[in-house]
Amino acid sequence: MRHDVFISGFGGQGVLLAGNLLSYAAIIEGKNVSFFPAYGVEKRGGAAMCTVVIAAGDVGSPIIGTPSVVIILNQASLDKFGAKVKPGGVCIVNSSLVNTVDLNRDDMEIIAIPMNDIAMELGDARMVNMVAVGAYVAKSGAVSLSSLEEGLNEALPERNHKFIPANVRAIAAGAASIKCR
Repeated sequence: MRHDVFISGFGGQGVLLAGNLLSYAAIIEGKNVSFFPAYGVEKRGGAAMCTVVIAAGDVGSPIIGTPSVVIILNQASLDKFGAKVKPGGVCIVNSSLVNTVDLNRDDMEIIAIPMNDIAMELGDARMVNMVAVGAYVAKSGAVSLSSLEEGLNEALPERNHKFIPANVRAIAAGAASIKCR
């Protein structure tokens, strides 16, 4: 069992928190994990990305040249990284901000989810990352939704634990967006 995902967006969308949460969920399940975050020099609005590799055995390199799954939260990320998805892979895009018409790839599955719209319906646009993680887990089965929920206790600072129920709802909404397909 091995899952790899590349998550990309702009600063403020919670890209690194999403990757960190996936990592904690994998650890909770006793799996091996590698989390490799990267971000631009800008404080907000710059590029943010991370790679997460989850495996039953050893994890070699945290750098994946052609990821099996990418989660794209903004247009600039699709333009830069859309071509890197492994043939036969999956591209989960935030259709609230991303247009895939110019992607020109018929060798991968494109899943368009209006993540910002879903987050706003739940009351907070900042939960776009939790919607994305829920969709990814429902599609890939890399970890369980209950492990994600448990992982929130580790991934979020204690001062933000009051937001865990809202984040759990956003994860569930993301998962439901996959199951409704």
